[in-house]
Order: sequence, then structure tokens, then C-alpha cells
Amino acid sequence: MQLARIHHVAIICADYERSKRFYTEVLGLRIVAENYRAARASHKLDLALPDGSQIELFSFPEAPARATRPEAQGLRHLSFEVHDVRAAADELVAQGIVVEPLRVDEYTGRRFTFFADPDGLPLELYEAAPAENLDALLLKLEGALHLREVRASAVQIEELLDDDFRELGVSGTEWTRPAIIDALRDEAFSERTISEFRVQRMAPDIALVTYRAHRAAIPERAAADSLRSSLWRLRHGRWRMVFHQGTPL
Repeated sequence: MQLARIHHVAIICADYERSKRFYTEVLGLRIVAENYRAARASHKLDLALPDGSQIELFSFPEAPARATRPEAQGLRHLSFEVHDVRAAADELVAQGIVVEPLRVDEYTGRRFTFFADPDGLPLELYEAAPAENLDALLLKLEGALHLREVRASAVQIEELLDDDFRELGVSGTEWTRPAIIDALRDEAFSERTISEFRVQRMAPDIALVTYRAHRAAIPERAAADSLRSSLWRLRHGRWRMVFHQGTPL
């Protein structure tokens, strides 16, 4: 079994409308679906975070309160990642939410703090790790696909290409991920250089890369230049190429 990510966290609240306002208006979560199950006299509200993970907010009549203090065994708290803990904490305070003083994680050096939802459920704001410069990261990944040792390794190519990968080559051929892996295994390698490299973030999980590539001459073929474009997709915390196209010059 290989678990991909946490899909959702379920929370049972005492006052549905109060908690709905808190999670949507104070925390800004997006409503995906809202249903009332008459047979159980129960509300179910599906809420989404920007990365796609969800919170399911339930109400049940006469649900017993769950003790959160003192700390006990079992699930401890729910933590949200933010880029600026101080700014996020100040936003909560401005809306009348009590926030604990900021602390620093002794192991990661990142800041965090705690507050609570309307039913006293402990919630945490945790500072995100500094992001690697996206331009530099994608240049490194794109450049790796032009290296002899990478192109000769099916394992390394599979790590860089998305399962849905497609390529429109300079010859007009359309390549799938398995086909390109087979073709690269038998290619006559040419040194390649990249210039005029640009990155445009199209969405939080999609980046467009464009550049000019020069392929050095070898006995089997002449030198050539081409314009290249790639789409990289962030999935499960890793950038992988999902589309590539080359246009000969």
C-alpha cells in the first residue's frame, strides 16, 4: 500500500451555523458541498483548502463534547500551513480570535502558534518552509532531461516525467511516456545547452517553461537549434513534466 496524502479531516461541531461561519468566514475555506441528512438530523459541510485537502464539518443532535484539556491520547490537533505566521495570527486577532504567543519549533526553526475553533478544538498555524526558487528548480529539472546519464536511465526519466506525459517532437511525432523512455535508451546522444530560460506560473500547481535549446553536432546528425516549451505539474509535493514540445529553427 502507498498512501498518497490526507484526503480530509472530519469535525463534529456543537452549533452548525456558528462553526460554518468560523471555518468559511474566519479561516476562509471554500465550500465544496453542503447537505442536510434528514434521517439523521445531521448537516455535512465539505470544505476545501487550496491544496485540495478537505475538512468535513458535521453536526449531530446531542453529540457528546470531546475533552481537549488536559491533553490526552489520540488525535491531538489540526495544523494549517501558512507562509507568514505573524500576519495570519494578526488576522485572527483582528476578528476577535484568541491566539497564543508565537513559538519556534526547536527542531525545524519555524514559527507556530495555536488557537481554537468555536468548540475548543485546538488548531495550529505552522510556518511553511522557505520555498526553493521555482525558476532555479525547474531549470535544474529541465536540464537533467538533457544529460546523458539521465536519458540513458529509465528510472531517472520516470522520476521526471508525469504518468500523463505527452511530447510533440520537432519531427511532429507525438510521444507517450513509455515511448520516449524506449526511444531515449537507444538514441545517439548529443550535448545540449539551454538559453533564454523563462518560467511562468500558470496556477499553484502548473508552471510553463520556455527556452532555446542547442544540440551539438555528432557524426549521426548535424547541429540544430529549437524552441522548447514544457508544462510542469506539482503533484504530491513533486514537480514532474506533463507536456513538452519542440519547434525547429
